[in-house]
Amino acid sequence: MSISTIPIFPLPEVILFPGTFLPLHVFEPRYRSMIEYCSESDNEIAIAPIIMNQPKDVSSEQPLIEKVFGWGKIINKDYLPDGRSNIIIEGKGLLELINYKSTDPFLIGNVQEYKTNSIPQNNDSFQDQILNIIHLTKRILLSDGAPEELLVKINQLSRHPFPIDFITSILHFEFINKQAILIEKDPFVKIDLLKSVLEKINLQE
Repeated sequence: MSISTIPIFPLPEVILFPGTFLPLHVFEPRYRSMIEYCSESDNEIAIAPIIMNQPKDVSSEQPLIEKVFGWGKIINKDYLPDGRSNIIIEGKGLLELINYKSTDPFLIGNVQEYKTNSIPQNNDSFQDQILNIIHLTKRILLSDGAPEELLVKINQLSRHPFPIDFITSILHFEFINKQAILIEKDPFVKIDLLKSVLEKINLQE
């Protein structure tokens, strides 16, 4: 498996899921520099969740991050007069950190693709489970007063390339469970993990 490099933006409990869009406000000088660096490297960027309540890496003063995280491409940049910017990242897939190429002024990692098994599109049992999690998700969103346009999008998720990741990204539940769903390679286990969370949320409604 080939190893490549990518700038890594560490953020507390933020996950970039495949097939989703992540808006970010960039204000720290080193991350402004990172965005400029991305402009010269096909706008590719990784978003790595910071491991909370852990000390920083003593050698670099960088926060410790999860070893598997999402990567994507910056598809929109709005620069503000004071140098800050608002960006939107489209999630493309998952990477696994091998080591760091550089840590100053921002992280550049040596990474490899983190491969998961593809969703079995022609498996009736799996598709029934997708429809079930769509139903459970709509119940949660309806109780939360979600806008109609989001509910319409949820109805279309059976055709989405990453339906489990999309639902995980929009609902509010514990980060540890979201990260577990993100990195699970088996789609049948992945959907069971999400279903368990959705059922618990529905019981609390």
